[in-house]
Amino acid sequence: MNRHYSEGYQRVFLNDINNIEQRLQEYDPDLYIMWNPKDGTWLVMDGVMEMAIMKIPQIGLPTMDARVYTRIREIHAPGFSAQQVIKEAEEKAEREEAAFIESLSHDFARESKEAFTNAYDYGRESGVTKYVNGGV
Repeated sequence: MNRHYSEGYQRVFLNDINNIEQRLQEYDPDLYIMWNPKDGTWLVMDGVMEMAIMKIPQIGLPTMDARVYTRIREIHAPGFSAQQVIKEAEEKAEREEAAFIESLSHDFARESKEAFTNAYDYGRESGVTKYVNGGV
């Protein structure tokens, strides 16, 4: 087993209240769980390769519950493509970043227009007061 993952993890634990390990082993007898009592993290281990295939908590899986079992089954399903999942996640992140930048640009343009209008209507000194001194 990878030395990095083995440090601090133990095979025996009492806090699998959702019986995830039992459910995983019913699905695949080579899967088992390790727990690190120091930081409260979990590893789903593949007993054949003796390596971790999932670490909990992670985004979308904050604790060891039925979602972990469901996710492992999705990963093992025929036609599952980790590359496709990663690509979709990256595309989603890019869309969210683009939307954030667009929103930021829109806000900046609106604020700039307001500052310009105030400076034009009321003179440079009182028009920038809101932006320089934190508001009127």
